[in-house]
Amino acid sequence: MDKSLISRYPALRFLLCAAFVFMVSGCASNKPQINMDEAQNFSAIRTFSVEPPLNAVNPTIENYLRTTITDVMTAKGLTPESPDEADVKVAFLPSTARKEDGKSVSFGLGTGSFGRSGGISLGSIFTVPVGEQVSVYQNLQIDVIKDGQFIYSATGSAELEKSDSISIQQSLTELVGELLASYPVNQ
Repeated sequence: MDKSLISRYPALRFLLCAAFVFMVSGCASNKPQINMDEAQNFSAIRTFSVEPPLNAVNPTIENYLRTTITDVMTAKGLTPESPDEADVKVAFLPSTARKEDGKSVSFGLGTGSFGRSGGISLGSIFTVPVGEQVSVYQNLQIDVIKDGQFIYSATGSAELEKSDSISIQQSLTELVGELLASYPVNQ
């Protein structure tokens, strides 16, 4: 009796399916990474200052990000102040990334669509990419610093689906909001 490895071990089939689901869901996830100092008394923080980015490249985007960060922090009950007088400094580091999605994943015989590219696989011997797209992402890291110590740090990215300035601003506004959503509100 010549049974395949997968039919002889049903647990292996389950593990392969679970691994595939985790891999696909991991690729689709664009959730920000947020970390904060739980011992910090955030209610004692009243004022902030937004520092210029370390990688000054695009003054228009930098000014927009500074304004957006200021708006979000102000909405959380903090007051903008000069760098010398502020309780905390807010630093940010913007960058862009390009992702080429022309790579396809092969799982046995058949066709499939993974991400932005389709592929045709023949018996897992070779895979031919059918479509390819380059995606542009705006990455952003925001750090809140008090007395030289990081008390809040958030990193995330937004896919820039359109290249016009208004769409980019909307994506950046959403990204800043997501990154600072967990920052405690000051009453």
